[in-house]
Amino acid sequence: MPLQQEISTKEFTVRFSDCDHTSHLRLSSIYRFMEESAVLDSEQNGFGIWKMVQHGYTYAISRIKLRINHIPVWGEHLTISTWTKGFFNHKVFLKDYSIFDAQGNAVAQATSSWLLINLKTGKAEDPETAPYLPLIFPEHQAISENLELLDVSGTPELVLSKLARYSDLDMNRHVNNCRYVDWAMDALSLQEIKEHPIRSIQMNYLSQVPFDGNVNIIRFPNTNYHAYIFGVNANDPTQIHFQTRIGFAKT
Repeated sequence: MPLQQEISTKEFTVRFSDCDHTSHLRLSSIYRFMEESAVLDSEQNGFGIWKMVQHGYTYAISRIKLRINHIPVWGEHLTISTWTKGFFNHKVFLKDYSIFDAQGNAVAQATSSWLLINLKTGKAEDPETAPYLPLIFPEHQAISENLELLDVSGTPELVLSKLARYSDLDMNRHVNNCRYVDWAMDALSLQEIKEHPIRSIQMNYLSQVPFDGNVNIIRFPNTNYHAYIFGVNANDPTQIHFQTRIGFAKT
């Protein structure tokens, strides 16, 4: 069967288990839907997970930003399209997402960067040297900006600590990237989320958290409708596992 070599599309129904206490889709569930869409895209276009592993490589997400127009509720039907839009500086390849509801309304858009990891060395390599290359759609951009490391100021506050356990891990044997979204959201209060609807969230993944990894979730002072939440190694505060910037609606 020939490869599709086209923009991949996957449909989802928002289930009870995907929702939070308000019957709205959890942000981590949106990230999980995008993750599953990315897996489908790689499989359909000939560079799936197991094929890459056979050649000694895997892909790892390094940064992702989601812009939200509205958050779906229980029972809604969503369609997610994802595609590779190009390479950047011989370091990452860029993948975008568009999310629509059953009426064709734009729910959210996202952009992300991914690393090509050599499984023998554990180091990132030029993604343009991968054994299988994705089809590029440079004319399609859901979000045009490049994602940078977050620059913060002020004294952070320790909000809570997380110990990586069985339910946090994925097939790569470390904490799944979607799980970090839950950890960041746990740093917010329910009242804060109610009063300040979330319109964007950026996740930067800097170092893996293995089983039994102990992570301190710290929060910096809000600036310009943004909350900054980092996950820091509890035993070595100089090691940052992830950075999060949550953007609130301007009210």
